[in-house]
Amino acid sequence: MSNRDAASSRRRFLARASAGALLAAAGPLCIGAHAQSPDGGTLSIGLLRAPASGIIDLTEQHGWFKQAGVTLNEVLFAAAAGPKIIQALGSGGIGLSFVNSTAALLGLAGGVIPLRFISIPTDPSRLFALLAAPGIESVPKLAGKRVAATGGTALHYFLARVLAKFDMKLSDIEFVNLAAADGQAAFVAGRVHAIVPSVNGRFYIMSKRTDTRELFTYDDFTKPPGPTQAFLNYDLFVTTQGVVQSSAPALKAFLAAYHDKGVRYLIDPGTRTQAIATITEYVNKEQKNPTDAAIMSRIIELSGFYDEKTVKQLMTREDFRASLEYQVRFFMDLGRIKTAPDLSKAIVTDLL
Repeated sequence: MSNRDAASSRRRFLARASAGALLAAAGPLCIGAHAQSPDGGTLSIGLLRAPASGIIDLTEQHGWFKQAGVTLNEVLFAAAAGPKIIQALGSGGIGLSFVNSTAALLGLAGGVIPLRFISIPTDPSRLFALLAAPGIESVPKLAGKRVAATGGTALHYFLARVLAKFDMKLSDIEFVNLAAADGQAAFVAGRVHAIVPSVNGRFYIMSKRTDTRELFTYDDFTKPPGPTQAFLNYDLFVTTQGVVQSSAPALKAFLAAYHDKGVRYLIDPGTRTQAIATITEYVNKEQKNPTDAAIMSRIIELSGFYDEKTVKQLMTREDFRASLEYQVRFFMDLGRIKTAPDLSKAIVTDLL
């Protein structure tokens, strides 16, 4: 798919969301409702087979959501499903989920879904990497080559930012828009020359295709050549203005339990091992290429997970807002966003 086609497809995706597309169109799998909480607050939440969802799972297992007064109806999405999650939020199929800031900003910039960014479940920025086949020694050598990433996600943004470091654009490569698992398989089979894989995919690829080169990683952004702007791309808990208005107590209860129960259970040295085991089991369920505990431990160590107080500090810092504004300007320069969204309305911190 060409860059122009990918952008057009994403715009149609968001337009369908504004028209109230059914959740079934997004293709999630319903997990089912849990027992009613004492206070009766209920949220329908979109999940991925990812560490943040693993924390939600362990928090649920310990009964901490119920204690906080919120019941979760869980809906599972496939990997790198940011645009589909945004669609489901727009249609009312779910009321809360987490996506990377790229998908959140692209959804907000569509102008039809009043998205609200209410917290940070994790910071996976250090885990992104551009992997290449042998013989490709530098980013400029990718000119004209087939490079895979999942369009409209942080992986796509990472690739565009890497190319910009070397005064290159997506049009200088043959961009191949593939779902995470498909891109991973394509690279291992040699059908594409390079890839920005999912977090789990990065370590799987490195173990399966041992001649893979890590062509560009997180730390390279602050080194010459080109701009030395750090790469900051948080995952965000995202909802809509309507849900904020109708379900603020449930959202507050959810965030309190997630950050100050689930995350604290993870970062506490006394329970960390068990937390990682629970998260690994959750992420691996129904996966063709399971992640072992050692890899999951490395993923979690490189990620950022925060208690509620720390999250509020992060979201009220200037560099958080600046990172979102930088990304908006970047996609405006690429023609992916036409008008800058109003971030002053989108960033909500009074639920923390």
